[in-house]
Amino acid sequence: MPRKLLANIFVDGVILQRDMPIKIWGSVGENAQVRVTFDHDAYETYADVNGKWSITLPALPVGKPHKLVVESDGEFQEVNDILIGDVWICSGQSNMEINMLRTRRLFGEYNEIVRNSHIRKYHVPMNYHFHEEQDEIPEASWISVEPGQTEKFTATGFFFANKLYEKTGVPIGIVLSALGGTPIESWMSREALADDPEMLVQANACRVEGYMETETAVGQRISDEWYENLTKFDRGINEKWYSEQFDDDDWNEIDLDVPWDEVAELKANGSIWLRKEIKISEEQAWQSGDLILGTIMDADEVYVNGEQIGGTAYQYPPRDYPIPNLKIGKNTIAIRVITINGIGGFTFGKTHHLLFKGGTKLPLTDAWKYKRALSCPPLTAGPPFFQNRPTGNYNGMIAPLQQLAIKGVIWYQGESNAGQPEGYSKKLGQLITDWRKNWKQGDFPFIFAQLPNWAPKGGLTNWALLRDEQTKTLAVPNTRMVVTYDAGEHNDLHPLNKKVVGERLAGEALSLAYGFDMVATGPTVTTITRTGNQILLDFETFGSKLRLKQGDFVEGLSIWIDVCEIPVEGVIIDGKTVKIETPHAGEVTAVSYAWADDPAAANLCNAERSLAMESLPAVPFKKELIG
Repeated sequence: MPRKLLANIFVDGVILQRDMPIKIWGSVGENAQVRVTFDHDAYETYADVNGKWSITLPALPVGKPHKLVVESDGEFQEVNDILIGDVWICSGQSNMEINMLRTRRLFGEYNEIVRNSHIRKYHVPMNYHFHEEQDEIPEASWISVEPGQTEKFTATGFFFANKLYEKTGVPIGIVLSALGGTPIESWMSREALADDPEMLVQANACRVEGYMETETAVGQRISDEWYENLTKFDRGINEKWYSEQFDDDDWNEIDLDVPWDEVAELKANGSIWLRKEIKISEEQAWQSGDLILGTIMDADEVYVNGEQIGGTAYQYPPRDYPIPNLKIGKNTIAIRVITINGIGGFTFGKTHHLLFKGGTKLPLTDAWKYKRALSCPPLTAGPPFFQNRPTGNYNGMIAPLQQLAIKGVIWYQGESNAGQPEGYSKKLGQLITDWRKNWKQGDFPFIFAQLPNWAPKGGLTNWALLRDEQTKTLAVPNTRMVVTYDAGEHNDLHPLNKKVVGERLAGEALSLAYGFDMVATGPTVTTITRTGNQILLDFETFGSKLRLKQGDFVEGLSIWIDVCEIPVEGVIIDGKTVKIETPHAGEVTAVSYAWADDPAAANLCNAERSLAMESLPAVPFKKELIG
């Protein structure tokens, strides 16, 4: 196999940034001569003592596909089907990474029928490093929108790119560099974290020889022993509780929407088995179908008629398993639920059913038999997630891209920092400033998604605080934020409606980066004043006026007297002001709007329709009143 002469980003189908000088780079022999041919134009240069070389092509407009050939020391590499367009970096954590396959129940038609060779994606594989910034990303491919490939696209990035192309006709290349569960510090350079010694201590630990190998080995041993014991002593495995013939007459009964912390037998860690018999008609058996079980804490194995049809190792992915072996008459479903550290169970509010190919559903929530197979201590350790440690992802997955000319960045991250939200805005601002400095392209557009709504059992009050930190980041020049508290799912950390998020990001990009005259931002409070028994909230509407998504009054408002929160309603006056009437106006210390993990009642928006054909929600806030 011939040696690669070009950096890994330069493979067939690459999209390069239009209207900017185009840098091409790679690696060859020490001091070797390099000849580069782009279409019919030839260039020559020499590598340095480390074999690194680069040339810069003149800026090019959108046009026909191009061809690149690099030759050195008798070897050559050819890259075909190069498009000139706009390149966007898509970064963050899992809600940026989630692909179109995951959203197929909502948007399957995009996976199945849409073709567009002018929208392409490069997915940077996980590649954390701690010793130094890397100059190369791992090998991957550029893929375009077509059946069989679209499902591999980041869903947020796909809908972002799809709307940009629809409005501009310019080829859009998205470079996905995101990893689930990662905090912002993992995407920051050492320089950006210079004033955070605690983070640098964590990063430095990963630079100590043998540290990561030892930590991985210890964690893996603990995990392996726990799972080995789980399998060895699980009565369900040993006695084949998944079998069609197994007698479960003496088992207890439960519905899948019953919280497990309310049932004593279900509280311990270990494994619980559930079984259910269903009757299938001839037509249903012919259609076959998919078993939909929502999400499960923590892991599961699923059997139908004694054969395993699926399994998931952690809690977040939706359980959506094809069933290949349905038969006419009685069928037996068995589920082994593994609880690792905490209370297990099925996520409340999710649907559980068989979905047949004709679109009909057989509900499955009620009347399952259940029995505990094994109780054991929680799994307290496992292989470390080094991709979560400070600087690692920046060094391996962002720094190598900073020679690439880009249009801008979209960012969807924050969930992993909600535990300690204070100071997030400072860190995101430092990240943006540092990336811009190292990309050497000035203040390119940086557009980010605010956290969606989510209300896990027990609540997570830090999400409102994290959203507020994200809003503060708008003080950084050339940034925009999209509000998504109306686009999430109260019972899912990973909401599937990425179309709304992607298209709102596209709206801000069209306004900020492309100069479209359009309303892309939701109403934002500007001033709060107090007059007698009235509190007046003035908004920048970014359009003609305020409106309500539903109802007759502004919901989601609260007044605060010291630490006491009092929900109130408001009315819209003069199109850009919300009035609150309260006899406590003189005592109010702060006013808030949509200040909750799941601000379901919040209904204030602007009158104009966005790209997603919805009015944009108002930015949440909590502001103190002075005087």
